[in-house]
Amino acid sequence: MIDLSHPLHEAMPVYPGDPVVEISDVDKAEWSTSKDRHVNLGRMTFGLHSGTHMDAPFHFLNDGATIDQISVSQCAGDACAVRVQGERIGRKDLIQSETIIRQTKRVILNTGWFHRWGDNDYFTAHPVLTKEAAEFLRDSGAILVGIDTPSVDHSPFEAHLVLLGAGIVIVENLTNLDALPPSPFEFAALPLAIKGRDASPVRAVAWR
Repeated sequence: MIDLSHPLHEAMPVYPGDPVVEISDVDKAEWSTSKDRHVNLGRMTFGLHSGTHMDAPFHFLNDGATIDQISVSQCAGDACAVRVQGERIGRKDLIQSETIIRQTKRVILNTGWFHRWGDNDYFTAHPVLTKEAAEFLRDSGAILVGIDTPSVDHSPFEAHLVLLGAGIVIVENLTNLDALPPSPFEFAALPLAIKGRDASPVRAVAWR
């Protein structure tokens, strides 16, 4: 089983303007006495789009499904990987994979950008998905699109609107994609059932 997730920790990079990750101790086991048993207990605060995470339609659409309303079956199952290059991922970069996209319905886009995690321009210079590419994925029956960049696009977020508007969930900040097995493979990225919210960190994995 291949781990495709960035670990959450205090020093990790976050999208510009998002809350930083903070982790603190509430209690520690070394304070234990025979009369008063203590345990290690932590507190964590973070933005819901920290690290490897899933966008729900509600992220952009007020009437869209929230992260707790996403079906678990949508988040796990057959998947394929498509290796793409360049600053703008267009329909032409995906059309050769149309058959397997239609078969698996979960598409992982490997741009190679995960190798730039932690670089100063990671959040600003990443490849983007064009509106036409997003429409192609929608029309090919995709139900989940994963990518190794912090976002599928930049403002005005046309790809987000196409995908989320069709109920397609987006998994961003994937890593270790070069270790994926040949397509098709099994993939899972399960979000926390955070009631009424727009996103959740996930532990994304793949296996044969």
